[in-house]
Amino acid sequence: MTRKWTLLNHTLISPLLPRRPGVSDLQKSRDQFVICILLSAYLYILFINLFSRFALSPIEPIHTIISVFSLIVLIGATVSVAILKFTGQRAVALNTFIAALSAAFTWAALQTGGLFSPINPCVIILPILAIMGISVRAGIAWSIALFLAAYTLFSADQQGIHFHSVIPEKDLSIAVFAGLSTATSFIIFITIYYDLTSRTLHKQFEDEHNKYIHLAHHDSLTGIANRRHFINEIESAIYNAKLVNTSFSVLFFDLNQFKEINDTGGHHIGDTILVEFAKRLRSHTRATDVVARLGGDEFSILLLGLCDKNIIKQKISTYLLSLDEPIHIENITYLISASVGYAIYPDNGHDYESLLRAADQNMYKVKNTHKNAITK
Repeated sequence: MTRKWTLLNHTLISPLLPRRPGVSDLQKSRDQFVICILLSAYLYILFINLFSRFALSPIEPIHTIISVFSLIVLIGATVSVAILKFTGQRAVALNTFIAALSAAFTWAALQTGGLFSPINPCVIILPILAIMGISVRAGIAWSIALFLAAYTLFSADQQGIHFHSVIPEKDLSIAVFAGLSTATSFIIFITIYYDLTSRTLHKQFEDEHNKYIHLAHHDSLTGIANRRHFINEIESAIYNAKLVNTSFSVLFFDLNQFKEINDTGGHHIGDTILVEFAKRLRSHTRATDVVARLGGDEFSILLLGLCDKNIIKQKISTYLLSLDEPIHIENITYLISASVGYAIYPDNGHDYESLLRAADQNMYKVKNTHKNAITK
């Protein structure tokens, strides 16, 4: 159903929408609602003309009422589409259509019994349209206008002013049914429309929310976790480790001679190296571990459940071996190397700051003994 609605929206509704830059999804949804209502008016006019031809008595007054009613509604719908399309004034467009619709209902009601007209249930459409397409205030205004119109007809009836109905007695039940079914069909239409659009808007909201969450927790260049997210993961690991009395380790990576490459080759070369470095780290990391870029050329990995120094050193060797393959950028070959330090919880610290500091200090000890790394 959602897929069909999307197809209908792109092929029939979107071409009638105003071209306005910077329109929010909510504004666009309301514009779509108005267009759907106006297009539905054309279908409704077609339906009642077919209905009157095949279901009602072939007498001239009835067909005259339907013809005049149809003409007023069609003119109002057409003018409203033009207003929305070329000016983008949704409130003006919908108020114009509601005014035309109320004029059509009023004229038809006066011809079919006034206060007792079978058309009267249809007027519930007017304030609902105003509320859904404009605002609650507009809905209240149109409700007051309908109340005043109904009170006028009531006062006229109390004073002996009666409006003759041109509907034959044998067609009265059909007319009443048509009025009630019109009001009911409109409510069903509103329900289905808002169900479809709410699903679409909800999906868009979820996609935007997930995108925001991802951007807030991941590095924009490499796509791996950023510093904030990594700290949260360490704190979560500390909490869990305290509960079950386990340990974990944190690795700290720093690319060797990266500043020289970045200065001589340019930031685009440096960015490419950082992306490739993150890619290689992720390719040798378990799904339960977390790879993060702390900033610049500093990276870190949270290894859950690993606290044996020999296993950690083997893991580091695996990461360093993955860097042996050269990177080719703009016909230049770059060899990546990195200095790595590690810290174990709780041996080297009981919070994220002490763990990262210990891993960083160990990394600098390694760097001081291996000064050459990224070479060209």
